Amino acid sequence: MNEIWANRLVAGTKKWAQVPPMRKAAVKAVLAGRVAAGEISPEQYTAITGYAYQEQ
Repeated sequence: MNEIWANRLVAGTKKWAQVPPMRKAAVKAVLAGRVAAGEISPEQYTAITGYAYQEQ
């Protein structure tokens, strides 16, 4: 389900505020993994979540 939320956020069909609170940490981790893999940029991560990307 976290991957689905991440997909929807990246596609722009959902907003960060719509992510259920219990899923936010896991969805952020999925998105951070996508930044690390080069699938999205750190700027996109920040635009989606509202948090600055920090390398892990």
